[in-house]
Amino acid sequence: MQRTPEPSTDGSWLSFKNLGQIWRGRRRYLNAIVTVYKIDRSYRKVRARTKHLSDWKERKPYFKAAHPKNAELLYNLCKHNGATWVKLAQFMSARPDMLPREYIDALKKLQNDAKPVPFHDVVPVMEDQLGANWRDHFEWVEEDPAATASIGQVHRAKLKDGRLVAIKVQLPNVKELFYQDFGLFRMMAELLKSRVPQIDIKQMIEQLLKMTAEELDFRIEAENMRIFSQQQHHPRIRIPVLVEDLSKEKVIVTEWIEGTRLVSHLDRNNKEEARDLLSVVQDSYMQQITKFGVFQADPHPGNFMVDQDKNVWILDYGVIGRLTPKETMNYTRLMLYMLNQGKGQDETQAGENLGKLMQECGFGGIDAETVEDLSQYFIRTKRGKPEAKTRAGEIMRDMKKKGVDEVIEELMEVFQEHRIIVPDSFVGMSRVLMTVGGLMQIYRVPFNMMPGMSKAS
Repeated sequence: MQRTPEPSTDGSWLSFKNLGQIWRGRRRYLNAIVTVYKIDRSYRKVRARTKHLSDWKERKPYFKAAHPKNAELLYNLCKHNGATWVKLAQFMSARPDMLPREYIDALKKLQNDAKPVPFHDVVPVMEDQLGANWRDHFEWVEEDPAATASIGQVHRAKLKDGRLVAIKVQLPNVKELFYQDFGLFRMMAELLKSRVPQIDIKQMIEQLLKMTAEELDFRIEAENMRIFSQQQHHPRIRIPVLVEDLSKEKVIVTEWIEGTRLVSHLDRNNKEEARDLLSVVQDSYMQQITKFGVFQADPHPGNFMVDQDKNVWILDYGVIGRLTPKETMNYTRLMLYMLNQGKGQDETQAGENLGKLMQECGFGGIDAETVEDLSQYFIRTKRGKPEAKTRAGEIMRDMKKKGVDEVIEELMEVFQEHRIIVPDSFVGMSRVLMTVGGLMQIYRVPFNMMPGMSKAS
């Protein structure tokens, strides 16, 4: 299938193409330049103040004290510039393995910050994709969008054959704006790459570029839906039917789902219903990860609908995670290790097994100290032994009271502090577990790591 041309991914930022894109968007970038300068100056001052300290653990509190103010600067920048910048904030807020908690907390506030555009602004996109007579396919189209995201918005419509459908149309000029912004993102990453300890800005920008390039081509989303719908899902999980002949690069049409948002059901204070529906969602995602090796990678609460039969519909397939058979097997083993907490092993054996398993899963930068730190996280409290005086020991203290989202987020912080290289596929899977686990925690529904163990199965 033909793919949308992408900007250069060779890591080069100083090119005529990138500079040209930045020049065309110069008015939107002045604020970015000022913000980057302020953040860079802040950390330069910290480095100067701590240059007499040779150990990172001694310097870390000084950098940590500077994080909240700088995180707020970045939040305000992304909010002000909108579009691509909101996307950048959303992406970064899901990377606790790369960013300090202060940045995660600040940028999370932009998770749902998307404003609709007037319908007449998207009409040219409809004409370009479906032809000048695009309205001939429909009895009617509701001009007020039913949902809006950073890339596109959804309109309810009725086909000539009587079917109700959802039209997702890409916002006008969004692709041009994204590629303009990426030129600046790369320049910012180059300037800041060695300024902020523990943050691999270049890697983060390149991952965002790759992900966004896929989301900008709705043909990829259509293909994702086909792949996802071929799996043998939980009996109460539903996937909308794709209208093939009306799905193009910038427009995708699917059946309209009659139902209500999952969050509406959860807000009714019916604990049994919340437990039932969230258990279905949990079992489905654990099945996707541990059995299919294919998972919908954005389990945002707004991406679930509930019909009158209490089936759960999963919406939005702009990005799906894919695991190789080996990754599926290894990540399942790693989750079983977490679930069993080293049961039946002494500490030395458990640590050796964990280190070997992490290496097989593709983690890099693992040393004996890190393995010991992590193995204590999983074992010591379970056996009633004294806690280790380590970061892992600290975060496991209240493990039984924490949700899986908190546990994974804190493990990611341990990875960050030990400078462990985390596989992209593990990050995608962890993001899903944190989101689903967060929902379970809010509504006090127990989280089970393996499919088929919840009440709804």
